[in-house]
Amino acid sequence: MTKILVPRLIVLLAFVCAPLVHAQELKTTVNPDHLANTTQFGYSQAVVVSPNAPVIYVAGQIGISDNGPNDFESQVDRSFDNLIAVIEAAGGRVENVVKITLLVRNMDAQKLQFLVAKRRAVFGEHPPASTLIPVPELALPSLEFEIDAIAIVN
Repeated sequence: MTKILVPRLIVLLAFVCAPLVHAQELKTTVNPDHLANTTQFGYSQAVVVSPNAPVIYVAGQIGISDNGPNDFESQVDRSFDNLIAVIEAAGGRVENVVKITLLVRNMDAQKLQFLVAKRRAVFGEHPPASTLIPVPELALPSLEFEIDAIAIVN
């Protein structure tokens, strides 16, 4: 009888004593001191994700509107809103985005400045890793911007 109780007791103790995993433990930003401080631009050098974190892969989100302005800034704002909506619908939160890719048509300094401010506003103090790719065109002639993401669920 002891042989049966001991394994069950060990499993029970392991379950009861297992630490609760919180969002901060699922995602850790990495910004080595000897590299540029990229958090000032709204992104991290890397993000480490816990092996037990479910992952969300978000397709490219765009921000074209039939009713509103379709300038670069408006498209960026709507694209980020769409990205956040998809992440939340999948059970995630914007704080748990670990990687984004930004596709920008006809990149220039003014667009970069707007994107830096937008990333900082959306992601705060622990931003995701980020890649910005200037492109000559996107899927539609009127598209100025597209963003995709990888996030985790907590």
